[in-house]
Amino acid sequence: MRAIVWLALVASAGSLGVAAAFGSGSKPGLLHPPAALSSPDKTVWMTEWVACHHTKLGNLAKSVGVKVPSGRTPQIVALLIAKKAEALLYDPQDRLAPAIDGCRNGILWRYYHPGS
Repeated sequence: MRAIVWLALVASAGSLGVAAAFGSGSKPGLLHPPAALSSPDKTVWMTEWVACHHTKLGNLAKSVGVKVPSGRTPQIVALLIAKKAEALLYDPQDRLAPAIDGCRNGILWRYYHPGS
């Protein structure tokens, strides 16, 4: 009985991991802020998108001190960079989520659209 419960837990955890991986997938980043954001949050989002869009992923990772092991997806690396880069900039924390999302999308947009 324990083996069946254990297998069920492993299977559900595995399916959640796969769903999360495909949920973040190979999204190439957004060019514009999500429509659901408030006007001040859109401003923060675009500000950080522009700031993080100017430097290549590898250079940005080095400048903020994020190690990029092989096999890590650009989406994960972009999120780690964005979290580390924005954490100290938005201390009140109320604008931190749109700042991280904007930075992550700026990094991914440059990564997947190098000529733009």
